[in-house]
Order: sequence, then C-alpha cells, then structure tokens
Amino acid sequence: MIEQAANFLKKYEGFLRSAQWDVNAWRIGYGSDTITNTDGSVRKVQQGDTTTEQDAQRDLKRRITEEFIPRIISQIGPGFNDLPSGAQIALISIAYNYGSVPHAKIRAAASQGDLTALKSLWISETYNDNKKLSESFRNALRARRAAEAALIPTDKKKVLLIIAAGLTAAAIFLNDKK
Repeated sequence: MIEQAANFLKKYEGFLRSAQWDVNAWRIGYGSDTITNTDGSVRKVQQGDTTTEQDAQRDLKRRITEEFIPRIISQIGPGFNDLPSGAQIALISIAYNYGSVPHAKIRAAASQGDLTALKSLWISETYNDNKKLSESFRNALRARRAAEAALIPTDKKKVLLIIAAGLTAAAIFLNDKK
C-alpha cells in the first residue's frame, strides 16, 4: 500500500528537481519540505537544494510511513489499519496535501469505517476549500479530490473480497514459514 500511495502522490505532486518556495517552505522532490539522506537522516529543504527522483522517492516513502500514517492514526484512531487500501491511500493523499486529515466529518466517517459516508463527504466537505487560490488551481485540487474519492470502495462485496484475498495471502505466507 505504501508503494501505491507514493505512486498516487507522485502523480499529483509532480517532481521538482530544484528547491522552490511554496506558501510557507522551500519544497523539493514530490512537494516535500525535507530531504531524507541515504543514511536515514533528515533535514529541511533550503534554497539552492537539488534532488534526484530516487532521493525524492526515499523521502516520500519515509514521510508516508513516519509522518503521515501516524498523523492520520492520531486523528482517526487505529481503525486506519482496518480500512481498505484504497481508503488508506486516499487519506494519505489528502493528509499529504493539507498537512493532516481535514474536516471533522471526514475524520469521523474514517474513524467509524463508514466508507459510503467517507466517499460522499470527500467531495462535499472540501469543494469550497482554498478560496484564495485561482479557479483553475481549485479545479485541479477538486479533480484530485475526485480521484482520491474514487479510490474509496463502497461496494461491501468488493471490500469483503479484498479482505478475504488479504487473509488468504496471509495464510499462504504463514504456511510457507512453517
């Protein structure tokens, strides 16, 4: 799921080889304000910094696993781990874009595992956000929200099939370990 989340984010964040100022920080790579070095150390992006796609990918995966998933879990609870991967990816993307999971109704639906409400609220609660931005930029963000919402499954049969497939894979893995 981390790889799929990273790929989704890369599509919407785009790649910056050189640091650029963005609202409140220098950003590089896939919209990050940090650089994760090969030894795992992290530092803030500074004016004049450059990166490679490989280095940016390392930073993105670290941020997903060490910053955003824990932040989401702190907001909606440990039930995050029980959500289908599509819903997890959508939550990671919106948290990455906003800095955290926005809007109390979205957090409540995610916390309760109510995928139908979550998918519905995804668009309605965020539609009028970012009023200071240009209409074209807001439309791009709305398209991103629609793509995120499309990841959230609401067909209970599909969700059960996904869970069953995961349990089957886990059983096979555990049997192979014996």
